[in-house]
Amino acid sequence: MDITPRELGFLNFYRASELHGGLILGQLARRARGSALVLDLTRHAAEEVVHAQLWTETIIAVGGQVRPVRETYQTRYAQHVGTPISLVEVLALTQVFERRVYRHFTEHLRRPGTHPCVCATLERMLEEEKGHLRWVKRWLDEQAAVRGPVVGETLARYTAADALVYAGLTAELEWRVAA
Repeated sequence: MDITPRELGFLNFYRASELHGGLILGQLARRARGSALVLDLTRHAAEEVVHAQLWTETIIAVGGQVRPVRETYQTRYAQHVGTPISLVEVLALTQVFERRVYRHFTEHLRRPGTHPCVCATLERMLEEEKGHLRWVKRWLDEQAAVRGPVVGETLARYTAADALVYAGLTAELEWRVAA
């Protein structure tokens, strides 16, 4: 089964975005306090880097070339909301991003003609994304109980930015799966 250059472009975008996210979370883990939080951040960072590796392997397996990608999903967020600074901001943005990734990967998986190697990678990642969503939500809920509305406001701001980023990305790349 052949894969289009357009889909290879998406796979390279996924690869670069997963790596970017893993590196951000790894840096956050270096500065975090609290053993449970450091463990969750480290595990999440490691899984994101493995996801980048899986996309690299998938690209090669389908006969594609790994290409540099300058603009990741995270750089697009930064253009809309700036660079998140606090732990609450980074993890709120992570939660919003992981929800988007889950929905988008589900759409990609359902897309007719998706290469079986790509499907296998998407299925594995979708399962792992559930764990990311769970632990970050739990942490944000704990923070909301302590910090009050700032967590919800931050999530709302990043959710609005995500809608803009995704709309721009899908318009640019003409990707949406018909609902």
